[in-house]
Amino acid sequence: VEKELDQVLNKENAKGEYSDVVYYNLGQPSQYTETQLNTKQVLDISDVVKEINIDPAYANSSVVQYYGDGKSYLLPLKTTPAGFFYNTELVGPGKKYELPETWDDMWELGKKAKADKISLFTYPVKGYFDNTLNALLGQSGGEEFLKNVLTYKEGVWDTKEGRQVLDTIAKLVSSENLYPDTVSNANAKDGFTINQQAVIDGKALFMPNGDWIVNEMEKTTPEKGFHWGLMPLPALKEGGDRYVASMTEQVWIPKQAKNADDAKEFLKFIYSDKGVEIMAKYGNVVPTKGFQDKVDTMEDGYTKEFFSVYKDAKTVIGAFSGYDTNTLANFDLKATVFGPIDEIATGKTTVDEWQKSLSKAWKDLAANPLK
Repeated sequence: VEKELDQVLNKENAKGEYSDVVYYNLGQPSQYTETQLNTKQVLDISDVVKEINIDPAYANSSVVQYYGDGKSYLLPLKTTPAGFFYNTELVGPGKKYELPETWDDMWELGKKAKADKISLFTYPVKGYFDNTLNALLGQSGGEEFLKNVLTYKEGVWDTKEGRQVLDTIAKLVSSENLYPDTVSNANAKDGFTINQQAVIDGKALFMPNGDWIVNEMEKTTPEKGFHWGLMPLPALKEGGDRYVASMTEQVWIPKQAKNADDAKEFLKFIYSDKGVEIMAKYGNVVPTKGFQDKVDTMEDGYTKEFFSVYKDAKTVIGAFSGYDTNTLANFDLKATVFGPIDEIATGKTTVDEWQKSLSKAWKDLAANPLK
């Protein structure tokens, strides 16, 4: 398994060599997949999507239909809810701390935990806010607002909904709530695992993450006194809707693939009964129609527990749209959106400055759509 897969693929591509199927997600630091999409190097697989038993919410999402033209280019290999992970032995019914139902409850919990010298929140690295951001956008302004942000509608960050999202993230990473070593760990080699360990060790209560956390931290997770839990975002008000983002891992076919027809057959196999069964055997859920019903029939365990969050929360799925990388050659979307989070946590910048930066970036993005 290559740790720097993007570098391997770029070297192969430079020599005119292309894989038939690529398993490399959106949102990676290298932005390899985004680059391939923005330069129109990914094959249209609309014919595949029409034939397979994919959940319509995923088929019609901006993850699959990246260009927003009704055609499909990426196929979710698996899906998982991405919310706030915590220790159910420390937080929950009958435990030391109660699970917060609203954001006000969340902030009150932070005060109680701080009195016990425990932080409310940590994050592995700033990029882990991607799914939290989507859920917050959906919660603050609904599906249309989420779409407007992901498609770079000018002025969207100047709205009260946009400001609310930024203020919420800023409060999570404020000195009153954030595990003190979060930023330094996040920017050290493999330091993200130290921040994750803070939740295991009871030094922080919540963090954004995905289901891979169970295996990733298995060696340092005690058998007694700890059990992973997954919580959707707290509601804006009592009785309000709670939100959770659906994170996907994607596969796709390069335009230059020599065996594109065989590659398409492989993608279809993933969504076949046999393919879904193989994936489920290893705790992976393919987003077929009615996938939640299939999860309910699985053996008790983390997959079943994590996916139960969908029963009590609204779901959002989405990815940032493409843009003209020729006219915006030096623009770094991830750095613009998530970069300031560390700086807000350390007091080097403010929400006002973050908001201004996003507003300017969205104006430029709106003026330079992908052609």
